[in-house]
Amino acid sequence: MTEAIITSVLEEALKQASERIARKLTEGKRLTDTEVIILLLDQMNRRMEIMNESLNRRIDDLGASLNKRIDDTNRRIDDLNTSLNKRIDDLKEEVRLLKQEVSSIKSDIINLLKEKLIGT
Repeated sequence: MTEAIITSVLEEALKQASERIARKLTEGKRLTDTEVIILLLDQMNRRMEIMNESLNRRIDDLGASLNKRIDDTNRRIDDLNTSLNKRIDDLKEEVRLLKQEVSSIKSDIINLLKEKLIGT
């Protein structure tokens, strides 16, 4: 918080000093070394702001792109999960039917063996 306040105060001071120096230039007066340095600092600050804005845009774009890719991946995972659950349910039903069929065959074999034993 205090860093942001200090930064904005320094930016404002640099801006005002640059404006004062620009007026001096328009009047045709010579600049001191300090004033030249202040102008250079102002230009560097402006370029850094432009770079910062550009980087923030790139970061935001990259974040949006990553979020889209994550959403797409999550959607594919959900689709796979749904598909696998359906296949598992289908297999469970097949196993249930096979179990019924085996139980029926078992009962038939037991009945045949009983008839054979009783008939002998």
